[in-house]
Amino acid sequence: MKKTILRLLFASIVFSPFALFAQTTFPLGELEKMCLKDANDFDTYVLGKDYSIQSKLSDAVTKMYWSDKPGPAGKAYTVARFQNLKAVPIVKCTTTDKKYYIELKSSLTANGYKFEKEENKTVNGIQSVWYIYSKGAKQVSLTSYNEGEATWYGVHIHL
Repeated sequence: MKKTILRLLFASIVFSPFALFAQTTFPLGELEKMCLKDANDFDTYVLGKDYSIQSKLSDAVTKMYWSDKPGPAGKAYTVARFQNLKAVPIVKCTTTDKKYYIELKSSLTANGYKFEKEENKTVNGIQSVWYIYSKGAKQVSLTSYNEGEATWYGVHIHL
């Protein structure tokens, strides 16, 4: 009994730092499914992944959600859904998780997306390079940029 308690205590000490930073990131297939959800189902889904609506940053077209826990860089990940009445929704997420960004970028070609072009754009007033991939009508745009001490990785997907 004492050994079991000690093992549980040890495991909680060793793994608790990882749990504190356990923010949800979304694999490619999940992002595609999120684009197909209506606003109500998207809200329910994202809230269930430990994100909260940011009413002050949201409007009739954009619904912005922040992760409930900060990531390793101390920043909250974001997920946003954009949709006006005449267009398909766009899902955007940002993260400071470089590994996630690289895995997502690698999964694009493995899932039939083709690299189309790169574009120079600004994000929050910061110059960044966007990498545009497409698969039929589906489009995924990826970028990374430095803001303060954090490097952000952004993903836009629309079907």
